[in-house]
Amino acid sequence: MITKEVQRTLNAVVTPERQRRSEWTLQHGAPRVRSAVKTLLNSEYIEQDAADAAERWLRAYNLGKNDYVEYDENHVMNTTVKHDEVSWQMLRAVSWREVAFVRSHLGRQAHQLFELMLVDEKPFGQIAEIVFPSLGLTTGITRSSAACAMVLSQLPGAFKAYDRWVKNQSETGAKGECWLSKEMAEK
Repeated sequence: MITKEVQRTLNAVVTPERQRRSEWTLQHGAPRVRSAVKTLLNSEYIEQDAADAAERWLRAYNLGKNDYVEYDENHVMNTTVKHDEVSWQMLRAVSWREVAFVRSHLGRQAHQLFELMLVDEKPFGQIAEIVFPSLGLTTGITRSSAACAMVLSQLPGAFKAYDRWVKNQSETGAKGECWLSKEMAEK
């Protein structure tokens, strides 16, 4: 005879069938909730460069706001960087500048979607409840996944614009009008 506790455990097991049709995935052998980016990538609504850009945005966000680093899998340590408090804060500022540039380039709504998808790791149903509260759940999920796919597909272009801006600043040393001055003037 199967007890209620054993039945609950069996219901929670992630079988291959459940993994294919649900929001579960295996990472390093452990079941994890499939992220919105991974779901969109597996459904071929976004391309790999958009998923890579989302990972870059999340790393910059975590370093700039939460004060910790998530390295790439193939990261090579840089031994020329000083490991003092001032250098660390400068590194955080550069990372947050990247996030702020993307927010300025794509808009505050895109930034909010990135936070919901990447930082809070919310599924499309919860994103729909936040972004589209007056819609039904099915319609809200469809619209939220479409909105997320749209802003994720624009993210690589925003990072290319940021990289061009950084390159231009370093080559010319120009202190002309900053991209941030337009955003500050709006407030």
